[in-house]
Amino acid sequence: MLALHQNPDQDKKLRENPDLIPSMVSETIRWQTPLAYMRRSALVDVEIGGKTIRKGDKVAMWYISGNRDEEVIERPNDYIIDRERPRHHMSFGFGIHRCVGNRLAELQLKIIWEEILNRFPKIEVTGPPTFVNSSFVKGYEKLPVIIPTKL
Repeated sequence: MLALHQNPDQDKKLRENPDLIPSMVSETIRWQTPLAYMRRSALVDVEIGGKTIRKGDKVAMWYISGNRDEEVIERPNDYIIDRERPRHHMSFGFGIHRCVGNRLAELQLKIIWEEILNRFPKIEVTGPPTFVNSSFVKGYEKLPVIIPTKL
Protein backbone atom coordinates (compact mmCIF):
# COMPACT_ATOMS: atom_id res chain seq x y z
CA MET A 1 0.00 0.00 0.00
CA LEU A 2 2.75 2.42 0.97
CA ALA A 3 4.86 1.60 -2.11
CA LEU A 4 1.91 2.31 -4.41
CA HIS A 5 1.14 5.52 -2.51
CA GLN A 6 4.75 6.66 -2.90
CA ASN A 7 4.73 5.69 -6.58
CA PRO A 8 1.39 6.91 -8.00
CA ASP A 9 2.44 6.07 -11.57
CA GLN A 10 2.75 2.42 -10.50
CA ASP A 11 -0.62 2.54 -8.70
CA LYS A 12 -2.22 3.89 -11.89
CA LYS A 13 -0.49 1.21 -13.97
CA LEU A 14 -1.81 -1.52 -11.62
CA ARG A 15 -5.38 -0.22 -11.59
CA GLU A 16 -5.38 0.04 -15.38
CA ASN A 17 -3.96 -3.47 -15.74
CA PRO A 18 -4.81 -5.85 -12.86
CA ASP A 19 -2.96 -8.63 -14.72
CA LEU A 20 0.16 -7.01 -13.24
CA ILE A 21 -0.79 -8.18 -9.73
CA PRO A 22 1.61 -11.18 -9.65
CA SER A 23 4.48 -9.01 -10.87
CA MET A 24 3.54 -6.23 -8.42
CA VAL A 25 3.50 -8.73 -5.54
CA SER A 26 7.02 -9.94 -6.38
CA GLU A 27 8.31 -6.40 -6.86
CA THR A 28 6.81 -5.34 -3.52
CA ILE A 29 8.46 -8.26 -1.74
CA ARG A 30 11.81 -7.33 -3.34
CA TRP A 31 11.43 -3.59 -2.75
CA GLN A 32 10.13 -3.87 0.83
CA THR A 33 12.32 -6.86 1.82
CA PRO A 34 10.45 -8.02 4.95
CA LEU A 35 13.50 -9.44 6.78
CA ALA A 36 16.64 -7.36 7.14
CA TYR A 37 19.25 -10.11 7.37
CA MET A 38 20.05 -13.72 8.14
CA ARG A 39 23.12 -14.88 10.07
CA ARG A 40 24.98 -18.14 9.57
CA SER A 41 28.28 -19.70 10.63
CA ALA A 42 30.82 -20.56 7.95
CA LEU A 43 31.32 -24.32 7.64
CA VAL A 44 34.65 -24.07 5.80
CA ASP A 45 37.28 -21.45 5.05
CA VAL A 46 36.36 -19.48 1.94
CA GLU A 47 37.52 -16.37 0.11
CA ILE A 48 34.91 -13.91 -1.18
CA GLY A 49 35.77 -10.60 -2.79
CA GLY A 50 39.38 -10.85 -1.67
CA LYS A 51 38.40 -11.40 1.97
CA THR A 52 38.88 -14.66 3.87
CA ILE A 53 36.02 -16.02 5.93
CA ARG A 54 37.25 -18.69 8.35
CA LYS A 55 35.35 -21.79 9.41
CA GLY A 56 33.19 -20.81 12.40
CA ASP A 57 33.08 -17.09 11.53
CA LYS A 58 29.65 -15.52 11.82
CA VAL A 59 28.40 -14.18 8.48
CA ALA A 60 25.34 -11.99 7.90
CA MET A 61 23.55 -11.70 4.58
CA TRP A 62 21.69 -8.42 4.28
CA TYR A 63 18.62 -9.06 2.10
CA ILE A 64 18.13 -5.40 1.29
CA SER A 65 21.68 -5.23 -0.02
CA GLY A 66 21.09 -8.23 -2.27
CA ASN A 67 17.76 -6.83 -3.42
CA ARG A 68 19.30 -3.45 -4.27
CA ASP A 69 22.42 -4.74 -6.03
CA GLU A 70 22.97 -2.52 -9.07
CA GLU A 71 25.13 -5.19 -10.71
CA VAL A 72 22.18 -7.61 -10.75
CA ILE A 73 19.01 -5.48 -10.79
CA GLU A 74 18.48 -2.54 -13.12
CA ARG A 75 17.37 0.61 -11.22
CA PRO A 76 17.15 -1.41 -7.96
CA ASN A 77 15.93 1.47 -5.79
CA ASP A 78 12.95 2.13 -8.05
CA TYR A 79 9.59 0.44 -7.48
CA ILE A 80 8.59 -0.91 -10.90
CA ILE A 81 5.61 -3.28 -10.90
CA ASP A 82 6.17 -4.48 -14.47
CA ARG A 83 9.88 -5.06 -13.96
CA GLU A 84 11.46 -7.73 -16.13
CA ARG A 85 12.09 -10.86 -14.00
CA PRO A 86 10.29 -9.53 -10.89
CA ARG A 87 10.82 -12.75 -8.92
CA HIS A 88 14.59 -12.32 -9.20
CA HIS A 89 15.21 -11.25 -5.58
CA MET A 90 16.64 -12.54 -2.30
CA SER A 91 13.70 -11.87 0.04
CA PHE A 92 12.93 -15.57 0.51
CA GLY A 93 16.54 -16.65 0.86
CA PHE A 94 18.26 -19.01 -1.52
CA GLY A 95 19.17 -22.68 -1.90
CA ILE A 96 18.71 -24.83 1.21
CA HIS A 97 17.89 -21.67 3.17
CA ARG A 98 14.96 -20.70 0.92
CA CYS A 99 11.67 -20.03 2.72
CA VAL A 100 9.35 -23.00 2.20
CA GLY A 101 6.32 -20.71 2.52
CA ASN A 102 7.31 -18.35 -0.28
CA ARG A 103 4.67 -19.56 -2.75
CA LEU A 104 1.95 -19.35 -0.09
CA ALA A 105 3.00 -15.78 0.78
CA GLU A 106 2.90 -14.78 -2.90
CA LEU A 107 -0.52 -16.43 -3.35
CA GLN A 108 -1.97 -14.71 -0.28
CA LEU A 109 -0.77 -11.32 -1.50
CA LYS A 110 -2.06 -12.00 -5.03
CA ILE A 111 -5.52 -12.85 -3.71
CA ILE A 112 -5.73 -9.89 -1.34
CA TRP A 113 -4.70 -7.50 -4.15
CA GLU A 114 -7.29 -9.00 -6.51
CA GLU A 115 -9.91 -8.32 -3.84
CA ILE A 116 -8.62 -4.81 -3.08
CA LEU A 117 -8.77 -3.83 -6.75
CA ASN A 118 -12.25 -5.35 -7.14
CA ARG A 119 -13.66 -3.65 -4.05
CA PHE A 120 -12.01 -0.26 -3.69
CA PRO A 121 -11.46 2.47 -6.29
CA LYS A 122 -8.65 3.97 -4.20
CA ILE A 123 -7.06 3.54 -0.81
CA GLU A 124 -5.53 6.75 0.44
CA VAL A 125 -2.56 6.75 2.81
CA THR A 126 -3.18 9.59 5.26
CA GLY A 127 -0.04 9.60 7.34
CA PRO A 128 3.40 8.12 7.82
CA PRO A 129 3.82 4.50 8.88
CA THR A 130 4.86 3.42 12.34
CA PHE A 131 7.62 0.86 11.94
CA VAL A 132 8.01 -2.34 13.96
CA ASN A 133 10.71 -1.87 16.58
CA SER A 134 13.07 -4.56 15.32
CA SER A 135 16.47 -4.81 13.70
CA PHE A 136 15.40 -8.10 12.07
CA VAL A 137 11.87 -7.53 10.74
CA LYS A 138 11.33 -4.64 8.37
CA GLY A 139 7.63 -4.07 8.80
CA TYR A 140 4.91 -1.69 9.81
CA GLU A 141 2.92 -1.53 13.02
CA LYS A 142 0.50 1.05 11.66
CA LEU A 143 -0.25 2.72 8.36
CA PRO A 144 -3.19 5.13 8.51
CA VAL A 145 -5.44 4.93 5.45
CA ILE A 146 -8.88 5.94 4.26
CA ILE A 147 -10.78 3.27 2.36
CA PRO A 148 -13.70 4.80 0.46
CA THR A 149 -16.64 2.68 -0.58
CA LYS A 150 -16.94 1.67 -4.21
CA LEU A 151 -18.44 4.36 -6.43
